[in-house]
Amino acid sequence: MKEELTHKMPVQLHMSLGDHLKSPFPFYLNDDRKNILLISAISLFVVFFMAVYKPFRGGLIPLEFWHILTFGTITFLALFINILILPKLFPVTFDPVHWNVRKYILITVWNCVFIGILSTIFDSFICACPELTLWQIFVHANSQVFLIGIFPVTISTLFLRNNMLQENLASAIQANRELERIQSLKKEIPAQNGNTSPLTLFSETSETLSISLPDLLFVEADDNYSTIFWKQKEGIQKKLLRANLKNIESQIDNSFTLRCHRSYLVNINAIENITGNTNGYKLKIKETDFSIPVSRQKGKEVIEKIQQVRSVMELY
Repeated sequence: MKEELTHKMPVQLHMSLGDHLKSPFPFYLNDDRKNILLISAISLFVVFFMAVYKPFRGGLIPLEFWHILTFGTITFLALFINILILPKLFPVTFDPVHWNVRKYILITVWNCVFIGILSTIFDSFICACPELTLWQIFVHANSQVFLIGIFPVTISTLFLRNNMLQENLASAIQANRELERIQSLKKEIPAQNGNTSPLTLFSETSETLSISLPDLLFVEADDNYSTIFWKQKEGIQKKLLRANLKNIESQIDNSFTLRCHRSYLVNINAIENITGNTNGYKLKIKETDFSIPVSRQKGKEVIEKIQQVRSVMELY
């Protein structure tokens, strides 16, 4: 039975461009102080790069150093507004839980355009290029911003992606330690292994399913149907019931089960380990080839749930 189910394992082998654009990406760093340091580093890089590169004002006159410092200040101001102020004014739009690659690209482009707009206003105010029209100043300012911005954008993107990977790996390692502790506690206090009496699940039709809760592996939902996967001596078993996942979850109602995805409900005791990467977490099911995805919204909740179960078990 196990071999028969393996090919249905919920693993995505190929990602389209649309999938890549929807994949998770951090909204910079989850700390205002760290974001200020990141913004400062980018601004200092701009000053350093312009001091070495020595761009021309309007393509005619080399920029003076005070002018370069001003553009560094403009860069800092623009990024400060977009990264620290706007998320507080529009928390729904800038919700980090739902942030993805597409949104990161859009905010990066807007950062560059906004810096270009502020630079245009500054140049116009001090009459830096009286021989140029406002539109010409705007085009020149934005071309310089995008040319210079390629380097800090590339570096900060790699840094942010690596930072998210390190955070997910660290959380996964911590969660695996909690799982090992839970398994150890189960051996010490077998009575807390969960209810061993049969669990009966009811569908919207006359069908029912009775299994032992510790044998439950996970539940996979598809609209109004749920497939129950459990372990028996004969191997991995499954049964399709006409009931949505919320219905099944309410019937099980056990501290050892957790909702890790809108389509998956998992028995904590069935998790062998957790892996983490830039796309989030996956739960490896014991003695199977199944790898269950954890939605980005549920990632933190899953880790906390495992920690709570371990803490409760230690009280006994």
